[in-house]
Amino acid sequence: MTISNMPAARLAAPRLAKTTTNITRKNGTIRQQRPPLLWLQRMFWRAELKALDLAQMRDCGLDPAAVAREATKPFWRD
Repeated sequence: MTISNMPAARLAAPRLAKTTTNITRKNGTIRQQRPPLLWLQRMFWRAELKALDLAQMRDCGLDPAAVAREATKPFWRD
């Protein structure tokens, strides 16, 4: 499936999530948690990066090496 014949709903990026959420434990300590929505966003965006060809990267002014590094990161890594 190419971008031109993809349904519009699949083209829309997920909404931006807060990067961290503070969780207070019973003992009073606070830890930060990354919401699953942020992980889904990263998976979506990195899949889109993987789909770009060299000409598209150049059109956007993106460095192919930087795109490759970002696209291969796991979803939990910032």
